[in-house]
Amino acid sequence: MDSRGLIELERMPFKERLKQQYEFYLKELDNGYMMGRQGSGPVDKTMQYKDLHSDEFREVLVFGSNSYLGFSNNPYIKQKVKEAVDQYGIGSGGSPAFSGYTRQHKDLELRLAKLAGHDDAVLLPGGYMANLCWVTGLMNRNDVIVYDKNSHASVINAIKMAGVPFYSFDPENLEDFERIIQRIRARDGEGKQIFSTVEGVRSVDGSIIELERYIQICRNNDVITILDDAHGVGTVGETGKGTLEHLNLIGQVDLRMSTCSKALGAQGAFVSGSKELIFLLRNFSYPYLFTSGLAQPTIAAIDAALDLLDNEPHHVQNLRANVRYMQDALENAGFRILRGDSGIIPVFFDKDGHVHRLNKELYRQGLFANIMEYPMVPPGAERLRLSIMSTHTHEEMDRVVQMIDATNRSL
Repeated sequence: MDSRGLIELERMPFKERLKQQYEFYLKELDNGYMMGRQGSGPVDKTMQYKDLHSDEFREVLVFGSNSYLGFSNNPYIKQKVKEAVDQYGIGSGGSPAFSGYTRQHKDLELRLAKLAGHDDAVLLPGGYMANLCWVTGLMNRNDVIVYDKNSHASVINAIKMAGVPFYSFDPENLEDFERIIQRIRARDGEGKQIFSTVEGVRSVDGSIIELERYIQICRNNDVITILDDAHGVGTVGETGKGTLEHLNLIGQVDLRMSTCSKALGAQGAFVSGSKELIFLLRNFSYPYLFTSGLAQPTIAAIDAALDLLDNEPHHVQNLRANVRYMQDALENAGFRILRGDSGIIPVFFDKDGHVHRLNKELYRQGLFANIMEYPMVPPGAERLRLSIMSTHTHEEMDRVVQMIDATNRSL
C-alpha cells in the first residue's frame, strides 16, 4: 500500500479501519512483514536473520543497525560487563527514588553530563523514557513548547501527556521558527515560559541543522533549549561527543538528551543540564522516579564504551571514513543521496511505494536496511536509510551498492 492508501486508511471510521488494518497487516505478514525482523546471535555488521518465508536463519549484511561503532559486540566492553556481573549482580533492585541508585549510577551520570558541558544528568532505561522525563518533569499547561516537526514520537506523545500547548516548526526554516516564538511572546507577554526542542543529528536523514543560529534565537527570546542528540553521540564530533562538539557549541544548550543504545552499543539514555534543572527531574519527574534504575552490567557497558571513545579514537575516525566512502560509491552509481556527517545515509527514489518493495527484495538477497516512509516522513519523501558502521569494510560497502543498483533496476 502506498502513502496515499495509508492516509485513506487512517481516515476511516474505527470499525471499518480496524477490519481493513487487520486484513492489511495479515497480508503483510504473509508477504514477509519487514518490521520486527527476527535476528539471532551477537549484534554486529553481519547477523543471522530469519528468512521471510521459513523458520530458517541465514547470514545477512547489516546496514540498518544503530550500533554505529560496533560496540554492541566489542570484546573490551563485554569483559567489563562480565566483571560487573560478578561484582554487582544483574539488577538495580528498584527505582532511583528507592533502592535502585548506587555510586555506579552517580559516577556515570556525572561522566555523561560532561559530554555536553553540563553539571549533572539523570539516567533512564531508554530514549522514550528520557523524553517523557524532561517534558513531563519540567512543563505543564502554563508553559508552551515549540518542537522540531521531525521530533521522535516520544517527544510528541510526552507533549500530549503533559497537556502542554504546542507549536511545531521546520528546522530548515529558522526564520519561521523565530516568527512563531515572537508571536507567542507578543500574545502571552513575558509570563509564559517557552521551551523548544530540536534534533541534533536528524534521525530521518542524518543531517544537522544550523544549531548555533537556533540557539541564538532561543537566547534572544528567553527560550529554554533541549537538544535531542540520540543519533549524535559517538557518530559526530572530533572525539564522538556529539553534535555540540561537532559544532563547537558544548555548554550552549540548557538540556541535552541522548541514548546509550546506539553508538554506545548498550541500552538506556540520559538527560543532562544545569544542577537546578536536573535537581527538578531527579525529584519531580515520574518517568525517572518510578522506573527501575539501570542494571549495573548496563552501567558497566556504557562506562566501558566511554573509555573507548576517550582512548581509541580510531572507532570514530573509521566511521567517518566509511561514511565518506559509501557516499561517494552511491553517488558514483547514480543514486540521489543527502550527504551529511553522521552515520546515516538516506537514498531517495522517485516512485511512491518503490522503496517498500525494494527493501523487501534486498532483504531476500541478504541485506538488512531500514526505510523511512509515511508517516515517519511526508508522502513522496520515502527513502532507504543506510546506517554505516565503523567496522564495515570497503568490500562490504561495494557489495551493498551493487545489490541496491541491480535490485532497483530489476523492479
